[in-house]
Amino acid sequence: MTNVKRTREDILEAVLELIHRQGFQSTGLKELFTVSQTSSGSFYNYFHSKDDLAHALIDFKWEKIKSGFLKIANDKDDWADNVIAQKAIAKVYALIDFMEASHAEELDCSGCFLGNLIVDLVAYDPSFRTHLIEIFNQWQELIAQLLHQAKNQLKPEINPDMLAEEILTVMQGTLLMNRLYNQSDRLHRGFNLMRSLVNAALIP
Repeated sequence: MTNVKRTREDILEAVLELIHRQGFQSTGLKELFTVSQTSSGSFYNYFHSKDDLAHALIDFKWEKIKSGFLKIANDKDDWADNVIAQKAIAKVYALIDFMEASHAEELDCSGCFLGNLIVDLVAYDPSFRTHLIEIFNQWQELIAQLLHQAKNQLKPEINPDMLAEEILTVMQGTLLMNRLYNQSDRLHRGFNLMRSLVNAALIP
């Protein structure tokens, strides 16, 4: 074992890709110790159990995704209301582009890390269902906030909260199916479907 002092963040960063590729339940503690170059004592200094690590990884990965979203969403220029709405719609498209680009770069598509954990952990322990619902609600709310800013660009019958739910649902379905097929054109079609949902919601 390499004698290197590992921080909590070092361990989370080190094990993230491994668990993303092969799943949490399929990854043993010895693999986690090896890939993070840490001893069991150091590991348990930061995490009480493997389940504790999983909860920490959920928050760690969400913070990475959220920071990318907020970088796009928090452009706060002083614009007139109609321009703010136009910029909000542009940001929704930019968020979709951001997610597509981040997954298109993967040589072997592993799907959405957080989405994979729904399959891997929700039936295993109810605490993971609660935790992941909280995270996905936050994700949906980030999208919905932009759509509410764009309200005067949307058709009157469009509910921004429901549209945000549809976008996130299609995104997760796209990433799950691309994990199966691993086809870049299929991934692109899925993200284009999200763009089509936004297009269809706009006032002509």
